Amino acid sequence: MNEPAEVRLPVRVRSWLGVAAATVIAAAAAAGFWRLAVPRFDVCAAVLPARAGCRIADRVSTATLWTAVVAVLYVATVVVALARPRGRWWPLAVGIAVLIVAALWGYRAVLYQT
Repeated sequence: MNEPAEVRLPVRVRSWLGVAAATVIAAAAAAGFWRLAVPRFDVCAAVLPARAGCRIADRVSTATLWTAVVAVLYVATVVVALARPRGRWWPLAVGIAVLIVAALWGYRAVLYQT
C-alpha cells in the first residue's frame, strides 16, 4: 500500500500567510497605542494607570515612538517573509515573534506612561 503523502502548503502561500499575520499584529498594535494616547476626556479619575483617552503629557510621544518601532519591525518581517532563502520557516516565525513582543511591550509602555 502507498503511504499518504504529507500535505504541505507551498512556500509562497506560507509567505503570504505570514505577511497577513504580521499585518494584523502591526495594525492591532498601532490601534491599541493610539487608543490609549489620543486624549478624549478632560477630567479623569485619579487612578493608575490612567484610563484610555485620559490626558497624559507623554503618551502621544511614546505612542509615536512605538508606532515607528512596530512599523520598522513589520517591514523587516515582510521582507523576510517574501525573500526567505530556500523556503525556511524559522526566520518568519522569529520575525512574527519579535513583532508580537514589541507590540505588547509598546502597549504596556504607552499604558504606564507617566
